[in-house]
Amino acid sequence: MKPLFLIDTDTASDDAVALIMALRSSQVRVLAITTVAGNVDVQQATRNALYTSELCGADVPVFVGAEKPLNRAHHSAHWFHGRDGLGDQGYPPPSRSAEKEHAA
Repeated sequence: MKPLFLIDTDTASDDAVALIMALRSSQVRVLAITTVAGNVDVQQATRNALYTSELCGADVPVFVGAEKPLNRAHHSAHWFHGRDGLGDQGYPPPSRSAEKEHAA
């Protein structure tokens, strides 16, 4: 039986690569993706996760999670990953939306 994954991510370029690897792997099954603020804000992280899963042809639910860290202000990594977290390449918006339920 394949290991079951729930991937929690702040989906910038490094996480997008990891998502692609997991979603395209024949050795694991990704059940869901949850997003949080980190490298980018949670809305952008969600958009990036949806885009990446569509790119892989995966129909994996994506759930929006925490908008900020619990004990400090959110500090993004726009200086490294670009404003959109994916190097500002102008990728199209995903065709589907996040699930209505909160990630938690």
